[in-house]
Amino acid sequence: IMLLGIPLLQADEIDYLNEFSMKMAFEHRVLISDGIDANELEQWEFSEALLIDRTDCIDITYHGFDDGLPNDTLIPSDRSRVEDIRVEEMDMITISDVGHVRSMTAIFDISVRKREEALLGLLLTSFVIVLLGLGMVSFTKDVRNLVIVPIEHMIQLVREISENPLGKDFSLKVDDKKHKDDDMETTLLIRTISKIAGLMRVGFGEAGADIIGKNLNITGTDTMNLLGNGRKIHSIFGFCDVRQFTDTTECLQEEVMLFVNRIAHILHSIVVQCDGAANKNIGDAFLLTWKVNTDQLGGSCKDHNYSGDKALYSFVKTMIEMSRHEDFLCKFSPRALSELYERMPGYKCRIGCGLHFGWAIEGAIGSSKKIDASYISPHVNMSETLESATKEYGTSILMSEPFYKLLSPEAIAGCRKVDTIKKRESDPVTGLYTYEVDLSVGFTLANKEGKKTKRLPHHRKTTFSLVSKNIADDPSVKKGSHGLGDLPSIKIYNNFPEVWDADNDVVRARSNFSGFQRQIWGKGMDAFEEGKWDVAKNHFDDVLEQSGGKDGPSRYLLGRMEQHKFSAPDSWQGYLS
Repeated sequence: IMLLGIPLLQADEIDYLNEFSMKMAFEHRVLISDGIDANELEQWEFSEALLIDRTDCIDITYHGFDDGLPNDTLIPSDRSRVEDIRVEEMDMITISDVGHVRSMTAIFDISVRKREEALLGLLLTSFVIVLLGLGMVSFTKDVRNLVIVPIEHMIQLVREISENPLGKDFSLKVDDKKHKDDDMETTLLIRTISKIAGLMRVGFGEAGADIIGKNLNITGTDTMNLLGNGRKIHSIFGFCDVRQFTDTTECLQEEVMLFVNRIAHILHSIVVQCDGAANKNIGDAFLLTWKVNTDQLGGSCKDHNYSGDKALYSFVKTMIEMSRHEDFLCKFSPRALSELYERMPGYKCRIGCGLHFGWAIEGAIGSSKKIDASYISPHVNMSETLESATKEYGTSILMSEPFYKLLSPEAIAGCRKVDTIKKRESDPVTGLYTYEVDLSVGFTLANKEGKKTKRLPHHRKTTFSLVSKNIADDPSVKKGSHGLGDLPSIKIYNNFPEVWDADNDVVRARSNFSGFQRQIWGKGMDAFEEGKWDVAKNHFDDVLEQSGGKDGPSRYLLGRMEQHKFSAPDSWQGYLS
């Protein structure tokens, strides 16, 4: 546009007519002065008149001529006078002969041309200003969209991550269609920042939220502050352990990673929906937390948002879903399956869980080379101890009394006390409780038509697929994700405390331990703590008989009493130390 517009708005600076007419008149005057041709006078007068008529000449003067002709030419009176116009509006041209003896000087009025040049100059300046303005607006828009706005988004994203490291709903959506495939470096940087935030969120977890926030604070220093004092918190600690993991690892070999991660998918999906957080993944064990504000304790369960119910429900529901998705958990190669079922015929994936409530110090553990964001406290160890004790008591879940006190009456209705212990001399006496989870009732998948699918047998040792066609068609299964196979999409009924009676799976899981059995067990526990072990034996025998010999706590306590011939020791104080 500039190449086309600028030449059109420039004045024509070629004034050849003025100089050409002067040369004609001067040459004829020279011929007259030399006496070469008598007819030159008429031609000189014609050329001079032509100069005056055809141009804006306002003065003509001859110098060095002695031919008797006038050296000053009369100019029409309607022309401007020399003294009336400015120097800038005059154009003086002088021509002479070879020896510079004779010369002719003419002054031309160029005021019209100067006004035209001024007008064209104004138009040209305005054109350039408008063109540059439009170019600047366009350039500024591109700079803003491609540079400034993305940088502002990066800063905003980092600020939001530092303020809420565990958040996911940031103001900037990296996967918006507007920026998703533009291949701009700034978009790649934003996407990278978002991925780094996701990796930190997954890697550090809830315990590392403060670490991420402090070190991403854009107003802070350039150095990282990873280590330092921790922060005291109160939380529910849940510890899970996969049963028979050593044997399973030896059979599965490299496929054990798929096995553990599939369990983690089910467990973590449910825990997060119940407002919990995953902390440690230690091979066959998982540490989960539910932080509790101590200011909200002492009132109803609603005051602390049913945190105890949510923790217990998470583990109960995880066991049920693991039983339901047994085929998903045990989808391995024929070699691995053959070794697994040959070593452990009828193998089923099961976990044990311990739940405890107490304080802990939250912070970074390690060095500048490697850190883990976790919790240090005897209460964390207590949850692990409880999980370990589930094998002795023959239960899937063991809960401490501090945790038990956080439960709602609806949750307590499915619990029972199984022992009273004192771990150390300095520790208070605490009760141990369990929640009835009988997975033998069976939990099956439903296909699109709502029909139950037939579970595949788990004793084969030949080549086969553990995922049936019905499972492949199940809409609740997420296809081909994370390299783990078809991940089941697990949604829970998150309405507490009604969930304990509204979730049919949970109701079925505890249905085999009736209210009548619970009453008998309660009488037996009272007698056991009072030292009336002969009475307790009769009650525990009744419970064990009614359960078909499957009740683990009855077998455990009967075994302990049998060591003392069903007579409480003289030092018995109602608890195990």
